[in-house]
Amino acid sequence: MWTVFPLLSIAAATLSLHARGQGVPWRSVIASNGLVWYSCAAFTPGLSLLVRRWPPQVRFRRLALYAGTTLLCAAVWSVLVFTGSRLMGGRGGVWRMAAAALPQLAIIGLALFAATIVVLHALELTRRLRQREQVALGLRARLSEAELEILKGQLQPHFLFNTLNGVASLIHTAPRTADFVVVQLADLLRASLAHRGTREVPLSDELALLDKYLAIQAARFEDKVVIERRIAADAGAALVPQFLLQPLVENAFEHGLARRSGAGRVWIGASIATGAPPRLRLEVGDDGAGLSGEADSPEGVGLGNTRRRLEHLYDERQSLRLRPLPGGGTLVVVEIPLRLA
Repeated sequence: MWTVFPLLSIAAATLSLHARGQGVPWRSVIASNGLVWYSCAAFTPGLSLLVRRWPPQVRFRRLALYAGTTLLCAAVWSVLVFTGSRLMGGRGGVWRMAAAALPQLAIIGLALFAATIVVLHALELTRRLRQREQVALGLRARLSEAELEILKGQLQPHFLFNTLNGVASLIHTAPRTADFVVVQLADLLRASLAHRGTREVPLSDELALLDKYLAIQAARFEDKVVIERRIAADAGAALVPQFLLQPLVENAFEHGLARRSGAGRVWIGASIATGAPPRLRLEVGDDGAGLSGEADSPEGVGLGNTRRRLEHLYDERQSLRLRPLPGGGTLVVVEIPLRLA
């Protein structure tokens, strides 16, 4: 800013001299304007420290501090300009004004330094607002991380208790199957803890984790369930929230097939929906009892937590929809922005 002002002053003086048909004494014009403006600029670091240390406020002491500082800077600046003009021979319109009247210089100095303080105060307020925004964004991000971890932490005990209830019913009727389920459950918990604190994992890793859960359910339901996978080849590298599919599949078993007599079917699908922007589409369906009654409310622990996790991670760019299928059964469709690992 202090370089722009002398350039404008030099340009104005040059045009004025040309308009009067006079030559331009470049050395005098440049030196005089440089002294006026750069001597004023020399006070800026001190004024900046003053504004940062004691920001302007509507208080007597603070106003008196700034009024006294402005007067002092204007007086010192006037003397510097006047002395410089005398040492340089008093050439140029600026120096004639300086030699004629110090009070006029002091008034100009008051206006300049008051404007400088206002500008510095505005810059300081902008800097502080940016710092507060950064702190607020950091706190919001940490709060979101904590909420996500809480939601994910609620899902793991939920499926753990459901699985243990299934083990309890198998201990007396099928002890070998119960033993197999316990081993698979331990592997599943160990695998889920391996990515603790991770927001997203490749779909291939999520499916590997889901396979351990499906092995447990296959052992529980024996030959009463058929599991189908409809995974597109190009979808394996897509990033998904960890532990996303398990609660959806669990709902298909617990609220679909568990209340159906006879064999049933569960399928898991993944595909990339082309568009702008492209999206990952995930499906979990079953041909069980379908949506009926309070137990199948989409705001239960599994689906409710999954919905809130998706909202935290993707805002309005995600969707989770449930719809009944013709002939019985439920289809859950999740769409999230496509991001590749």
